[in-house]
Amino acid sequence: MGPLAMVHLSKTLDEEYLMQTLEIPDFGAFDQAVGKFNRSALCRGVSDSGYELKPSLFRGKKTDELKTLESNLMWVFKTQAKAHLATYPSSELEWLVLAQHHGLPTRLLDWSLSPLAALFFAVQSRLDTDGAIYLLDRGKFRKEEDIDLKTLTEVVAFFPSHLSRRITAQSGMFTAHPLTGNAFDEPDIVKLIIPAKSKKMLLAKLVKYGVHHGTIFPDLDGLSNYLRYLHRY
Repeated sequence: MGPLAMVHLSKTLDEEYLMQTLEIPDFGAFDQAVGKFNRSALCRGVSDSGYELKPSLFRGKKTDELKTLESNLMWVFKTQAKAHLATYPSSELEWLVLAQHHGLPTRLLDWSLSPLAALFFAVQSRLDTDGAIYLLDRGKFRKEEDIDLKTLTEVVAFFPSHLSRRITAQSGMFTAHPLTGNAFDEPDIVKLIIPAKSKKMLLAKLVKYGVHHGTIFPDLDGLSNYLRYLHRY
């Protein structure tokens, strides 16, 4: 592996910080890179290395419209979702986790404590495009009940209090972001670039070790996609 390169990632509208990047051509390089982080490091795998590290709510939107947009989205979601729920979330953050799980744009970002799960998400699709894994040594995590979304001024990491089977299988957790911007306070995010030409090989390695659609998504959809992969559909 070569020396770490430095690239710019948008921190806020007016600031920048440096992110370390490293190319990962094979599983040995991946293992060596993640081995430098502690077990509580957050991992996020994406199929396209050009992906911006920001919540879905923020994409293509101006900062001054985020508060109203979130309020409108969540009001409709809560109103309509109650007909489908046996029990209701007990806090605004729990509602956001539920909304995120079902694909609604939110101020949350999905992460994992499993580097292998992150690698799976980086290589399982878009085989003609470089993927990436973001590694963030977050340190302390917050409890849901200690997070006040209305006064949030920094990015905070937390474990969801109600775990779905998918979140458990993926060792999932989240970061919650202030609506004033997408700032990460830490400059020590590492971005691992997965070359497109390495994706098939790395995915095959993961499947050999039991990391595949069927284990990452422990439901009938995951099983079906795993069988599609095995039989090359």
